[in-house]
Amino acid sequence: MAKSHKIFLIICILPLLSACRSSRAMQKEIHALKSGLYYELTSPTYLGEAKQTVYLNFIDYSNMDYYTRVKRKRYTLVPLLLYNYSGELFRIQLGEHSLTQLYREFLTEALLTECNSSTCFHLIDNQKEKSVPDSAYRLEVKIRTNETSAGVKLNNSSFFWFDGETMEVISNKTRPARSRLAISIRLTQGEDCLLDKTYSVDRQQTANGQKYEDSYGANAACLDEMTECLSMVTKEIVEEISQEIHLVLSLPPQNKP
Repeated sequence: MAKSHKIFLIICILPLLSACRSSRAMQKEIHALKSGLYYELTSPTYLGEAKQTVYLNFIDYSNMDYYTRVKRKRYTLVPLLLYNYSGELFRIQLGEHSLTQLYREFLTEALLTECNSSTCFHLIDNQKEKSVPDSAYRLEVKIRTNETSAGVKLNNSSFFWFDGETMEVISNKTRPARSRLAISIRLTQGEDCLLDKTYSVDRQQTANGQKYEDSYGANAACLDEMTECLSMVTKEIVEEISQEIHLVLSLPPQNKP
């Protein structure tokens, strides 16, 4: 009799154990996915004449890991005779391989888009380090911190009926994405430094509450939520950078730093 109970318990638990995902499997699945960053102009368009030209130096690195990393943070298993439950929580750290373009390229395009629309100066990408006049304005940008993470929770419940049938309920969800971004800039003209500042944002999104039938759908949604969060914090910093440079260059020459 005890042996039959053990067999019955194994039959109940097996569906849950077979549904468990390893960090390696989740990471392999998410490495096959890509998501794009986006930049949407919302600042008022500058209607005056852009009298100054600022040369943007090449942004040399993105300061983020190349591959997206997945780590299982928690695993819960509740095996009962008629009801079984398993829950797995994975933490996902966004890597550049999961983006459709390098982050530094996206940041460059965002700066050019914002500055050439809403400021009193014209920003030129000088990534090839062409020679410029000594009196020209130069903008140097460095990415100090670039971390975006989120989570995926895989839930699996099994109900065992006395007629021998098992009903399985899958409820997979994403956890809120969070981005920490810090960017330093230095605006110079010749040997004079006009602006030297670090801008930082730490933002967490709200969970979307949607459920997904499999881990692939949850991973794809998680990746999209992370790129959306990173896009939004980038926009916040780029707008602040462009407006501060705009204010500095709008001052009369005698009032500039």
